[in-house]
Amino acid sequence: MKNPILFLLVILICSCSSESSKSNQGASISLQITQDTVLVDPGDDIVMAGTNIWLSTLSEDKKMFYNLDRKSLKLEIFDLDELKLVKKAQFNNDGPNALSAYVISIKSWHDENLFLQGFDKSGVFDLDGNLIEKKSLHAVDYASSAPDMDFSFKSEYVFLNDSTVIIGLMSMFDNIPSLAKLHLNQQKMELIDFPYAKRIDEFSIILEGEIMMASIGSIYKHKFGDKVLLNSNYFNDCLVFDPEASDYELIEYESQLTSNKKEGGHKQKVSSRDEFTEQQKMLRKQIEFGRWVWDESSEKFFRLSYFDTTDSEESGSNKTRVFLTVFDKDLKMLAETELDSYKKRPGTYFAKDGTVWIHENVDDDLGFVRLKVAGVG
Repeated sequence: MKNPILFLLVILICSCSSESSKSNQGASISLQITQDTVLVDPGDDIVMAGTNIWLSTLSEDKKMFYNLDRKSLKLEIFDLDELKLVKKAQFNNDGPNALSAYVISIKSWHDENLFLQGFDKSGVFDLDGNLIEKKSLHAVDYASSAPDMDFSFKSEYVFLNDSTVIIGLMSMFDNIPSLAKLHLNQQKMELIDFPYAKRIDEFSIILEGEIMMASIGSIYKHKFGDKVLLNSNYFNDCLVFDPEASDYELIEYESQLTSNKKEGGHKQKVSSRDEFTEQQKMLRKQIEFGRWVWDESSEKFFRLSYFDTTDSEESGSNKTRVFLTVFDKDLKMLAETELDSYKKRPGTYFAKDGTVWIHENVDDDLGFVRLKVAGVG
């Protein structure tokens, strides 16, 4: 496979109606969705992005796609317009430009640089692996701001500016996630009252014993103008956070196709790893709301959600029901539809030029299923 390949073209026409509990206004919109799958040309190289893109991000203009292979510490750089590998860059695990011993996340930065969060250290790097600036997201450096807490930081965070971060904070004792505002230059932390906490705790799973494990779901964060949008995989809603005033506005939505929250019914405290896994599977078979992704060209948010009825990670992918939801820039829910031609758990996805791109492993080559969305203005 040396050239991009285009296949599986499907046209879906649907009409749908949805209502926001905030505005109590409905909207009926016909969506036109064109689906295809493309492969990215790796040239003569082998790329790890085909297998997984756990550490990946887009350039600010969304023309380039970056994937860091944690094992080899090679950064793979792809041109999404040309659908080809541009180059690989070797990062280092020692010396003045050393990455963290365990890289947790990667984000695009200004001037075509990258921010890499690590377990023990973080910083801004250029595309050749040179460290430009250290920026700590290590909980130890902020412990004096909360001396009575034993906590760690989650990997989901947003930069408000170059030196201020909104991040998830996890207490090792109560297992309820909180938010924190980090002032990187001063290494100071402000705890933020987080109204989602009790709602999320309803779906927690705690493994008690010598090794305590907790499952508390996902909180997705997206900086949007001067606000931060927070969404959970548990609820069909949006929490709009004002970081200056430190207040929230909750917008709830009514789906005509799925339930509006997970139903629960699981055991919250278990005593074995097997039981822990079984309770996680029970929750995953209920509706799973995905991340909101913003498309500048259409000024719309897209979200993929799914309802998984499979019993294992490998079998019965055609039993998964996937839904696409569209929101406008005023956070109004415009439309929703079930994807009849896409029947698997969505991998990592993003939006570009009115199209939702979903990672696809095609025989260990990098591919994307693309959903071109029309009819939403």
